[in-house]
Amino acid sequence: MAFRFLACLSGMWLSLVFGGLSLADENRLLIVGFSTPPYLSIGPDDEPRGLLVDLVKTAAAESDVEVHFEVTSWPRAQLEVRKGAADLIFPVVYTPEREDWLNYPTNPITQFEMMIFARKNPSYNFTGDVTQLHGLSIGKIASGRMHPNFRALEESGKARIASRDSLEELLTAVHLERLDGFVAPHLMTIEEAHRIDLDTVAPFAQPVGVSDIYLAFSKNSTKTEAWSRLQQNLPRLDQARADFLLSMKETDN
Repeated sequence: MAFRFLACLSGMWLSLVFGGLSLADENRLLIVGFSTPPYLSIGPDDEPRGLLVDLVKTAAAESDVEVHFEVTSWPRAQLEVRKGAADLIFPVVYTPEREDWLNYPTNPITQFEMMIFARKNPSYNFTGDVTQLHGLSIGKIASGRMHPNFRALEESGKARIASRDSLEELLTAVHLERLDGFVAPHLMTIEEAHRIDLDTVAPFAQPVGVSDIYLAFSKNSTKTEAWSRLQQNLPRLDQARADFLLSMKETDN
């Protein structure tokens, strides 16, 4: 009888412990993405940092949700979210194919402005019309997804498109006048130019195109309720973007 009573108590204790762990796990969201500073990157302390990290952590504290970030490669990030091993992915654009495994929020969390960067006081003008780039040598990130407007320029064959593996290589090529310009996301390029202390390259005022960027939820995640709570307190990144650009200008001055 005593043995049966102890066994019952032990079973109740295990149920409470593992039940509590299960509830805690349902309240923990794993966000995966690839390095896109200043939005998401790994800092010198090997911890995730960036505008998105700060925004989401603030919203999580207000939502009673625990969040963790993993910065990895783009293929790995997609695989983890497809399997449901990770709950959310950033940055991601909408495509009909990705709706098979992603739930997109109604509104994007930010926009990436794809800008044309050139040496300061360039020999040509760009006001948003890609035909103004005809006859020029324009760079792009080799593995990057280009805006449809730029793809149209590339497919026209009327500009010399050159691929580079990194923003640093693109910035350096324009600085050395090996390229007339390049296309890249606005804030990411400003951050990289600041990191390598290069001030001879700047964007034109008008973007070649603007892409909606989402923090999207895995359809194979079970943590719908935690994600729903987080969304209620999660603003767009607009103010954080504006503050970042202002801080870059103040640093330059």
